[in-house]
Amino acid sequence: MSLNTRVVLREYAPEGVYSPDCFTVDHSQPIPDPKALAKGQVLVQVSALSVDPHQRIFISPPPEKPTIKSAFRYPLGQSIFGIGVGTVAASKSTEFAVGDKVRSEGMPWQAHAILGEDQLTKLPASDSALSDHVGVYGMAAFTAYLGTIYAGKPRAGETILVSAASGAVGQVAVQLAKARGLRVVGMAGSDEKAEHIKGLGADAVINYKTCGDLNAAIEEAAPNGIDIYFDNVGGEILDTALLWLNSLARVVLCGSMSTYGAAQSKIHGVTNLPSIIVKQVALQCIYYLPHYGTQRETDFLQEMAQLVEQGKIQFRVDERIGLESAPQALADLFVGKNFGKLIIKV
Repeated sequence: MSLNTRVVLREYAPEGVYSPDCFTVDHSQPIPDPKALAKGQVLVQVSALSVDPHQRIFISPPPEKPTIKSAFRYPLGQSIFGIGVGTVAASKSTEFAVGDKVRSEGMPWQAHAILGEDQLTKLPASDSALSDHVGVYGMAAFTAYLGTIYAGKPRAGETILVSAASGAVGQVAVQLAKARGLRVVGMAGSDEKAEHIKGLGADAVINYKTCGDLNAAIEEAAPNGIDIYFDNVGGEILDTALLWLNSLARVVLCGSMSTYGAAQSKIHGVTNLPSIIVKQVALQCIYYLPHYGTQRETDFLQEMAQLVEQGKIQFRVDERIGLESAPQALADLFVGKNFGKLIIKV
């Protein structure tokens, strides 16, 4: 009997940096039997999983008094899930056949998983690796495209500041902005990552951990002010960036990594909002999911495929092998030990 590998949440992670010990990599259950599939269900052999910052929220302890506004939490004792891709191994669905390549926003962190046909999207036949659909053609790159092009509304000659610019979203935002004629300033937390961002075409890079005075560093890197701020981290960096925005600037609120899993008392609140009111700055949140299946996704896939074919886009992937590596990979994401888009190759 072949056994399934699953990443199971054993206990909720406390505030702050969590230990991978809150997970168990379980081998106690058999691979699901195709004969057990109900009508409309599909057995997927999972190939690759996306490791994403928002998952830190889902493993935090639930509030003592949950409300309808409380964030979702993964159930204890079950596999966690996220964005993933795989191949149909068995099917009782009229929509999917054995061998189809599929993506799911709720792919269990397992070697094999049963999903309903309504949880899956069939991927087009292509020569690209299946893992590219959680990489250069995946959620992070699509988010960067939406934020840079539609929320940022870039115009040649403007200046964009991108936080976490070596990360999954930031690296694409840097290159899309540069291709459209912007002055690009990236931010990162190590000299190695800063050099990588320069290699992507950024005009200036700030190492926020070593620059000392962040205000002075932004002023030097963006002497004409900031027209677009692409925020991936929130907290103090967001609050500081607001001071350097030009009139009619755009702020793209994509993520808040500095706050995920942090104690409320340790979160740096935004105090500089009054400085942007008279400048008529626009703040827009970006969430990819409502844009799946729209013309914007089609445009994104076409542009990225063309850039990849022409060798005009770099997409760095931090690939971890095996589900056994998954708990540590998620931990690494929040202490800067990843470099590029974190993916688990199952």
